[in-house]
Amino acid sequence: MVMIITGLLAGCATGQDSFAPSNDRDTALSQARTFYNNREYYSARRSVQAVLQENSQDAEAAKLMAEILDKEIERQKENLLPQAIEEMNSGEKQDEIKTWLERSRALYDANQYDLALFAAEKVFLYDAENNEASEMIDRIKAKALKEGKADTLFIHKMYQDEITDRLEQYRVQAEELVKQGRFGQAQFTAEKVLMLEPEDPRALAILQEISSRQEGKRSGTV
Repeated sequence: MVMIITGLLAGCATGQDSFAPSNDRDTALSQARTFYNNREYYSARRSVQAVLQENSQDAEAAKLMAEILDKEIERQKENLLPQAIEEMNSGEKQDEIKTWLERSRALYDANQYDLALFAAEKVFLYDAENNEASEMIDRIKAKALKEGKADTLFIHKMYQDEITDRLEQYRVQAEELVKQGRFGQAQFTAEKVLMLEPEDPRALAILQEISSRQEGKRSGTV
């Protein structure tokens, strides 16, 4: 199944009506497919994201982005579940670092500062002295403080508990939205969970159910 996990990433687009020139768009997507086929998913995602920033409604780019994110989630399952982090090679760790930094930036751009901080802190599991993550955390805290939203960002234990509670709320909300037939909102809510817990079984099950129901509606079986 192709999981459409582009809501937050595409939502970071400029919002302008400008479109990338056709040649630039086609070149970016061609490069992205090459990166994808070479299992260079971070580079593939950056190429597709450039297209989505110009036109968040580009169906071909959105589909490719979903496929890339699916592969990244599969890689995380392969790496994090069967083997300990310390057993990863340097290349695998760099892939994880890039992925979590990208998630943190996307959440930051979406003004979800607590979740952005959580994602940035994940980087330290792979590199305890990562400068990019430290700089990202400083940016998140500074902007949250400026906007008066930093009350939970500086108490680590309370913060972790709040994230756990937030993720559970998202799971419950997504399941309820599916029951109500509000599939778009349910998908977006489930995707918030997967941004921070890519292997979350409930969120994955929700997306599977949405896909099945939508397919059933298209075929007239539901």
